[in-house]
Amino acid sequence: MYIKYDEYDMLELFNSEPISIGSVDEGELIYSYRDNQDFSVTLFMNVYAQLAELTLSYKENIVFNSNIRDVRAIEKVDGALIIDSSDEKRIKLKFYPQVGVELLND
Repeated sequence: MYIKYDEYDMLELFNSEPISIGSVDEGELIYSYRDNQDFSVTLFMNVYAQLAELTLSYKENIVFNSNIRDVRAIEKVDGALIIDSSDEKRIKLKFYPQVGVELLND
């Protein structure tokens, strides 16, 4: 299994290419984004192990951090990023009007 995601959607939301850790074949990627209000977000993904770590910071101070296991998919929905895991946890990463995180319940 692996995390399903669209590379073009990720590029559009983060406004940059990911950083690959090790070889590209290992599937470990870091996406990062910083807005003009000193908020930043870092998303680490291990595509094949289905792991993700999401960190939201304000002025270099961590505001939110979550390690997510069994990630099934990461998708763009209405200008936000939705992280969906098999244990029914869903996290919404908002980019506008400022970076923020929302925990979703179905």
